[in-house]
Order: sequence, then structure tokens, then C-alpha cells
Amino acid sequence: MLIWIHLLTWLVLFIAVCIALLSNWHFKAMTMIARLCYVILIISGIFLVPYAWGRDPILTIVKIICALLLIGLIEMAFAFKSQQKLSKTFLWITIVAIIIVAIIGIMLAGGRPFIHFM
Repeated sequence: MLIWIHLLTWLVLFIAVCIALLSNWHFKAMTMIARLCYVILIISGIFLVPYAWGRDPILTIVKIICALLLIGLIEMAFAFKSQQKLSKTFLWITIVAIIIVAIIGIMLAGGRPFIHFM
């Protein structure tokens, strides 16, 4: 159940960041949704660390560091967007970084919940 909360929150974060950065539609609301997602992801991630640590401790540390850096990157993108200084390069770096961190998380979970290993 916890992995589903974590996964769905990642999806909501990805959608909120894309909407906030790619359009002007409810920018303030999307940034608040993203910040709420950070809190949920950090809390659910703390509870998932023991499972991930048992699977691969090094990848767990890499994922934690990447996820924290991603939060900073997203916040920088939000700041640049609010100042009308967001470049397309920085925008795409941010979106690709979200996808990379999500892929690392899926690898760390062993493909769960998409693939069930015995």
C-alpha cells in the first residue's frame, strides 16, 4: 500500500510540475501541490527505506541524494518561471531529472508494483 502512495504521489508531482512549468494555468496552485507532494514523498520514502536498503544499499543512497537534489532543481525551476527567466534547457533538464529519479525508484523497488517477483 505504501509503495502505491509513493508511486501515485510521484505521478501527481510529475503532472503538477509539467503543468506549472509548461503553461501559466494555475501556476501558484501547481507549486503548492508540488510542495505537498514533496512532504508526502519524503514521509513515505522514509518508511520505504528499510525495504530498499535490504535490496540495494548503494542504490538507496543514490536515490535519496538524487531525490533531494531534484526537489532543489524543481524549486529553482519554479523560481525561474516566476521571474520569467526559465530557459527551455533548464525546463527539460528538470523534466528529465524527474523521470530519471522515478526510474531509479522503480529499479530500487524491483519493478514493483508493475512486476511481481516471487
